[in-house]
Amino acid sequence: MLQDLAAKALRPAARVADESEAISPRTLAELWATGVIQARADEDAPARTCVTNAIALEELAFADASFAIAAAAPLGFLSAIAAHGSAAQKKKLLPLFADDDYRSASVAIAEPDFAFDVSAIRTSAVKTRNGYRLNGVKGPVPLAEKSSHFLVIANLDDKREAFIVDRNIAGVIIERKRGIGLRALQMANVSFKDVELAGDALLGEAAGCDVQQIVDSARVALAAIMSGTSRAVMEFAIPYTKERVVHGAALAQKQVIAFRLADMRIETDAMRWMVWKAASILEKGKVATREAQLAYTYAVEQAMWIADEGVQMLGGHGYLRDNPVEMWYRDIRTLSVLEGAVGV
Repeated sequence: MLQDLAAKALRPAARVADESEAISPRTLAELWATGVIQARADEDAPARTCVTNAIALEELAFADASFAIAAAAPLGFLSAIAAHGSAAQKKKLLPLFADDDYRSASVAIAEPDFAFDVSAIRTSAVKTRNGYRLNGVKGPVPLAEKSSHFLVIANLDDKREAFIVDRNIAGVIIERKRGIGLRALQMANVSFKDVELAGDALLGEAAGCDVQQIVDSARVALAAIMSGTSRAVMEFAIPYTKERVVHGAALAQKQVIAFRLADMRIETDAMRWMVWKAASILEKGKVATREAQLAYTYAVEQAMWIADEGVQMLGGHGYLRDNPVEMWYRDIRTLSVLEGAVGV
């Protein structure tokens, strides 16, 4: 079903979304209609469906990475609530995403700092008489202006915790930031200036949560999306090089090109298997930190190589907007620095 949606509806809309720097309401509705996001809002659903979600995100990314992130951002938020939230938090938040209209939310892990380290978060929270006070900046956050909630990772008493923050609460400031890729997502920095949160804003409430598992989920999701975009590059390059005749022979018949296409196939399949392995471990509720990090790191390196090769194989055409490869190249470059924000 997702393959059919990607080919007939999402892929044709990708360039328009990139040029206009916005995802149309119709496309958001089509993403929502897949049911992938709302499935995590069902309290009776299985505890984790990480492998299925990883497969879904790869198929969506095959059409367009921005569309995949538009699904993965609320999916990551919901997965964290479903896996770590208290009974009261699930009852309050999950039904909000069970309606018929698209609703966005994001996990806010990354910070707009060159020295950002996910193990040394600078955003901080302190206990107050009535709850918590949150300060810091997160970014880039996809679809921040459309999001109803953020799940903000912050330091509380020298320990990473996650806080549920309503987008409309006082002290939340959103500043749009334009980049080279994923332009349809309207990336933004989100600042939290003395944001006063109630006591039940702490994910898991008194029990807290396993923040590393949220980080692992985000890395698996991003690796799945990079796998899908890499596959798009490869499946565009193969027929192009078969049809493109240079010096009397098709490009694909030249050994150097044929070997590179073969390597693309190997690396794309390797990315997928690493994603599925990490997602399977997550789905079983086991520690997947090592596997998630390896899948993410490998995907970053190989996806960038595949995108660059795709551009080079098209020659001068690879740099033109007439072909989607230059857009996929920009998107993969952005995905490689988009820590967090999504999940499986």
